[in-house]
Amino acid sequence: MILDLMHPEDIKAAIRKRYGTISRFIEERDLPATGVSDLLRGRTSRRVREAVEDVLKAQVSTNLDCSDGPSTAHEKSARRKVAA
Repeated sequence: MILDLMHPEDIKAAIRKRYGTISRFIEERDLPATGVSDLLRGRTSRRVREAVEDVLKAQVSTNLDCSDGPSTAHEKSARRKVAA
């Protein structure tokens, strides 16, 4: 589902953000050693796919929770573009 919409490098980055390394992710989730790389090559394993999708869902919900609004730097650059 969400896995199909993302680039493989983005998927790996999301795993690294949460676990530090893909190896640690594999160890903590007790997954096969080549499970993530196989998944990214199109060889699906339900257990690996569900574990990766859990990480991606957590990443998306974390990104959505950051609703503090745009930063001051962004607001300034946006105003400059409108004024120009």
